[in-house]
Parts: sequence; structure tokens; C-alpha cells
Amino acid sequence: MKRFGLQWAVGLCLGLALMAPPAWSAPVDPATEVEVVAAEFGLFEERKGDLVFTPAEVVPHVLGQRYGWVIEVKTKKRSLNVTEEYVVPHPNQGSPTELEVARNLGLSNDKRIPVSQRILRPQDDHIYAEWSVGPNEPVGHRRLQVLIDDRVAARFEFDVK
Repeated sequence: MKRFGLQWAVGLCLGLALMAPPAWSAPVDPATEVEVVAAEFGLFEERKGDLVFTPAEVVPHVLGQRYGWVIEVKTKKRSLNVTEEYVVPHPNQGSPTELEVARNLGLSNDKRIPVSQRILRPQDDHIYAEWSVGPNEPVGHRRLQVLIDDRVAARFEFDVK
């Protein structure tokens, strides 16, 4: 019985040692790292010629209302590949022209997750993206997921009312 216990312990230690990364593995290059420091969702408004961001969880259902997110990052990269996955309550029932533009941008109307891809350059360690309420935009709850270089950087939930 003791022999079985010793073999099991040796096997466990050997298994754990084999799972550990090798000592010679390449270190992470700080030039490719992106650290998310903070992320906020809210409204964009122009005031006296300046674009002002106000954190919010409710977007007024007003044509042209600007909304989006701001993410503070720490990185040495000059540009970031940003993908947005936007879940809407119902597919867009826009005009044929709007639907054609969406199709040309790779946004499928039959799916509830349109995807936006952008290359953004951090300015003062911040990146941001902005949307505006369209003429056929439905009211309701939304979820928005932001990926930076294929890693989830932020998740936001908000309501358009």
C-alpha cells in the first residue's frame, strides 16, 4: 500500500513538472503587450467646440445621440486592432440603402451581433469609439464587447430608452 502511494506521488510530481513552461520559453515582448487600465461606456456631447464624454448606462432614444466607450490602455504599440461585438434586441429594419451599406461593411442583418473592426491609435493612453442613434434604431437593452488584439478588453451593458 505504501508503494502505491509513493508511485502516485512521484507520478503526480513528474506530471506537474512536465506541465510547467520550459525555462527557455521566450519572454513576453513589452512592445506587444496591452494592459487595460480602465474602461467606461457613456455619452459623447459637443460643448463649446469640445467633445465631452459622460459615463452613462442609458442612451436617450434621440436621433443622432452620440454614445460609445473610452478605454485607457498601457502599451508601447502605436496602433491597436479593435473589434466590437454589438448585440441589439432586434435586427435593424433600416432602409434598403442602409441595409446595403451594412452588408458591404460585413454586418449581417439576420444576426444579432454586428461586428465592427477598427485600427485605433492610442492618444494620451486612451482609445475610444463612438456610435449614434439611427432613424430605425430600436429601444432596448444592449451588450457590447470590445476586443483589443483578439482579447476581451471590456464588456458593457446599457439601455437605449
